[in-house]
Formats: sequence, structure tokens, C-alpha cells
Amino acid sequence: MSSVVVVGDVLLDVDVHGEVERLCPDAPVPVLDVTGEVARPGGAGLAASLLAGSGVRTTLVTALAEDGERVRGLLTPALDLITGPATGGTPVKCRWHSAEGPLLRTDTGSGRPAEEFGETVRTGLSRALDGAGAVLVSDYGRGVTADPQVRRMLADAVAAGTPVVWDPHPKGSDPVPGVIMTPNAKEAAGALGLPGGDPVGCAAELRRRRESRAVVVTRGERGAVLVTASDRVAVPALDVTGGDPCGAGDAFAGRLAAALAGGASLHIAVERAVEAAGRFVEAGGAATVRCIDGRWTQVSPTTVSERAS
Repeated sequence: MSSVVVVGDVLLDVDVHGEVERLCPDAPVPVLDVTGEVARPGGAGLAASLLAGSGVRTTLVTALAEDGERVRGLLTPALDLITGPATGGTPVKCRWHSAEGPLLRTDTGSGRPAEEFGETVRTGLSRALDGAGAVLVSDYGRGVTADPQVRRMLADAVAAGTPVVWDPHPKGSDPVPGVIMTPNAKEAAGALGLPGGDPVGCAAELRRRRESRAVVVTRGERGAVLVTASDRVAVPALDVTGGDPCGAGDAFAGRLAAALAGGASLHIAVERAVEAAGRFVEAGGAATVRCIDGRWTQVSPTTVSERAS
């Protein structure tokens, strides 16, 4: 089976569940009596975990801070992990929920790669890229993709003919030339300095400016648009009822990379990615992702509610 190497910034996502039955006596804010907590990898960690959970041989290359053992413990049962040092603590996105819905999100940590990050991962990344069927760059704006050593090696992978899917971030680094970019419509327009615009036109201009092999603009319930030097194709989305779009971009980019690693054409790979993202949203998005027997997968919303209580 072809393998996929994921390169990018890992976060820790935490959902805290509880009940609200009273207000705080010293301020008009709810008191959350905590009944449960669920932690899972976020950012590039979620993309890599979903890939590995679908049966794809996956290697994740990232930066972890000294307090990153919780993230490491969540990842290592599921995939191969190559890490270099990070500063500023693990980036944690903590969402606080009551039975009535979300109450608050708190963000801590920066997780910036240390100066020696690139040299630390160089040997492991080189070996992983040598045997990869495809690469997924999952940029969450923390700096892994800005490292000069990492960028040189990704450019070498493109030159060697390895498909490189680059899922960008507004605060991330510019993709190296020759990759397949997967921005959403807002990100594509923002990268061009536009408040909005036609997704096809944005994709074409972004491909030209970044010298990309292709640009795939995802449009949520409207599917995706694939633009290459010679083709422009609209891929419709599944007819999805309800669900949660959180994490859909990671599911999309991961499935695109996996399909390319398996030898699919770019058009077919985009179709598979759109379908996978739709199924992911319909099943409840990132909030339903759990590790079962060392494998990250989605569980039913009912099971999520039972485990949170």
C-alpha cells in the first residue's frame, strides 16, 4: 500500500462537557459542572490521524514542545511520528460545552518550531519522502512549513514527481511551486487580497501566482472547483443532511493525497475527496472523532453524547 507523509503543525483539541444549573455568584456567567473531557489531535494531527484511521500508511512530521507528551501519546498508537523541537508550549484549543450548546473556546500555547527544527527532522523526513506515494502539507500557521530545510525537501519531492497536496492557512507560508493547493473559497480570495470573487477565477489566478500544478477550491455544500493549466472542473458535493463542518478541510485534503498516492488521476482524486469530506461532515465532523483500539475514527453522535456524560 502506498504511504502518505503529512508535514505540518499539530494542535491539541479538547472538548470539555458539563451541565449548567446556576450562575456564578460574583458575576452573571454560567457555572459549568464538568462531567467529561475528550482530547484528540488537531491541525495536521487530525489530518494524519484520519488518514491512518482509513488504513493508509501514514507518517507525520511536526514540531512538539516539551509539554507535548499528551499529543504524542494520542498520535503514536496510530501512525509513525517524526518530531523536532518547538517553543511556546503546545497549542491547545479547548471548547467548553453544556447540554444547550457551546459556551466558550480558550486558546493557549504557540508551538513555534525551534531554530534547529529542520536539521533535527532532516534525516527522518528524507527517508519518509523517499518511500512516499504522496505528501500532504497541513499548514496551520505555526511555522513548520516556513522552515528552510523543510521547504527545500518538499521542493525536491515535487521535482522528483511525488504529488504534494498543500492545504494552506491565512497565516502560513506560501506553498513551494508545483504543488496542488486546496484552499477554501475565503482563503483563495484572501490570498489574492480580494474580499471575495468567483472561485474559478480565484483558483486560476492563484495557480498562476504560486506556480502551482493545480488549485482545488473547496466550497462546502457546493463541492469543489479544480483548476489546472488546461482544465477547469466543478465537482458537486454530496447531498448532506445536518452534520458539522469542523475538520472537513482536513478530511478533504487527506483523502485527496491518499487517492493520488494510490495512482488516481487528479480529477478522480478530487471527486473522492469531495465525497469523503461530505461523509465526514454528515457523520458529525471532528467532534465525533475518537481513538478506538489505537485507531482514530468517527463514532456516532449518540456514542459521543453517552461518552461525554
